Amino acid sequence: MSEFQIESSDTEATLLFSGIRGDYFTVALSSGPVNARRDVWAYTDAHGLADLFEWMALQSKPWSGTEGWESLEGEFNIYASCCALGAVTFDIEMSHLGIVEEWRVTSRIKSEFGQLPSLATKARSFFGPSPS
Repeated sequence: MSEFQIESSDTEATLLFSGIRGDYFTVALSSGPVNARRDVWAYTDAHGLADLFEWMALQSKPWSGTEGWESLEGEFNIYASCCALGAVTFDIEMSHLGIVEEWRVTSRIKSEFGQLPSLATKARSFFGPSPS
């Protein structure tokens, strides 16, 4: 699969994963007037992001607490929580630090518990299998 995205259940916001090439992939956030795009260096841990989505999909009921994934250099973080009613919130942070004009974008995308199996399948197809 060449890309997959998380679509908000409440707004037009999306988080698009695309362009995987070796240890890198691209993530793009679109939410109203805000658009941010960042190449992410995952080193050998891109499968960990797919593992996160699969873990969420395997839950038989909403979980407590927050589960997440952070890139090694901190340019992309995603955390997920789920309320008792099954609303899943993805807290996202993208940044480009250490340059002349640094930037940081934080956002939330709401999804639904029932969408997690589909997202997990797409994430695994995009990122590939976990190493043995």
